Amino acid sequence: MGIRRHIPWASAEVLRRKVHIYETILNSIHEGVLITDPNGYVIFYNQEIALLEGLSPEDVVGKHLSEIYSQPPDTSEHLRVSKTATPIKETYQKYFTRKGLEVHLVASTVPVLMHNELLAVYSVCREATHLKEMLLRTMQIQEIKTDLTEGKKQGSTHPTRANFVFSDIISKSKTMENVIRGAQRAMTGSANILIYGETGTGKELLVQSIHNGSPRQQHPFVAINCSAIPENLLETMLFGAVKGAYTGAVPTTGIFEYVDEGTLYLDEINSMSLGLQAKLLRALQERNYRKVGSVTEIPLRCRIISSINVDPLACLQKKLLREDLFYRLSVISLTVPPLRERREDIPCLTEHFIRKHSPAHSPHKKELEPELARIFQGYRWAGNIRELENAIESMICMAGEEKWLTCEHLPMYLKQQMEQERLKANKIPSQLSPSLLDTETSIVTDALKKHRGNLSRAAKELGILRQSLQYRIKKLGIDPEQFRR
Repeated sequence: MGIRRHIPWASAEVLRRKVHIYETILNSIHEGVLITDPNGYVIFYNQEIALLEGLSPEDVVGKHLSEIYSQPPDTSEHLRVSKTATPIKETYQKYFTRKGLEVHLVASTVPVLMHNELLAVYSVCREATHLKEMLLRTMQIQEIKTDLTEGKKQGSTHPTRANFVFSDIISKSKTMENVIRGAQRAMTGSANILIYGETGTGKELLVQSIHNGSPRQQHPFVAINCSAIPENLLETMLFGAVKGAYTGAVPTTGIFEYVDEGTLYLDEINSMSLGLQAKLLRALQERNYRKVGSVTEIPLRCRIISSINVDPLACLQKKLLREDLFYRLSVISLTVPPLRERREDIPCLTEHFIRKHSPAHSPHKKELEPELARIFQGYRWAGNIRELENAIESMICMAGEEKWLTCEHLPMYLKQQMEQERLKANKIPSQLSPSLLDTETSIVTDALKKHRGNLSRAAKELGILRQSLQYRIKKLGIDPEQFRR
């Protein structure tokens, strides 16, 4: 059936079609949307929230919120916003529907106003059950996990709470050696540690090594990425909560309580909201904390190691980190250098990742082509060790049964970035004058003649990537086949 063309709309038809358009769009997004009128009656309920709550729009639209959810009116965000016309930013909510289904959501609730008149209230939400389960599962796994390999390394049959020890850190650089020595000195104490390092430098590996070498090694180790968890959920996860602390709140054991005398690692703490930073500061100062909704003080026994991926001074200047909290967290401070400042580690790291990611059934040992090894040494590695490992893993996959890992096997983005860095370093202009084009044609032609059209050898002699030579051959209109005859 063909699509009907646009026709002039009468006023009622315009309204009907607009409603259909908006409903279609709202039913296609991956967030739940609930809209009520100023009195709390549902006027729209999209397909996503219907899936989350196990209800259907037909059973919900037209009913009052109190008919749908088992919660007191004074704890309903929608009804609160209806009274105050003040939006409630993203919060974690746990509640029950009238059918008894337990729901975990992260939602924002916002009023719709026109000329100071409240027209409606809407919530945009996403499911949080999987996030909470993931965090709880992480804690449970770390509590019961028994890694026999690590146990043998440490001469112990006790379960470990973190996977790495200092001997797992691969390095030959003096700079990294000093960092490791500082971490080893710090591991026996209880002072808070702040680690600064760019993304991918291996901060958590260092943190786990500190924990596994400390007197706290038989207690839990928990790592939390502060940028990945909504503020309200993070507060509950850290401090715990008592019944009635928020909508549908049940007694919750927080990470502080769970870790007890172990180690808590707060990664990217500069992403934590300033409000939650203030609460964390109080807990560190008093060495006590309160669960959300409680007035009872609980001793804080764990050691806190935190990290930032932004320069500490920049964090303070941009007010990403409270100054008073910074001094509390950085009683001991360590800086993990980027890979470009420890280039002597690139060969041994490369060798390690080749061994790690090579398939067990491979007929021969994979090796990095010498020319590419030289290029690796000069590259800046913005993603540091993580980028290097990802590149090696990708190359091994693309190489198949081939022994040598070459430029041909590099991920495309890495080829382009390496070539851009080479051009920048050699100050090679991207657009050449006619006389320089003739010179370039002569140079490329001579290299191809010398190596009988072998692009890899010609590129190596010219000091450029094979892909760059192919690009220049095409641009200059040179046929390499003529040199292979």
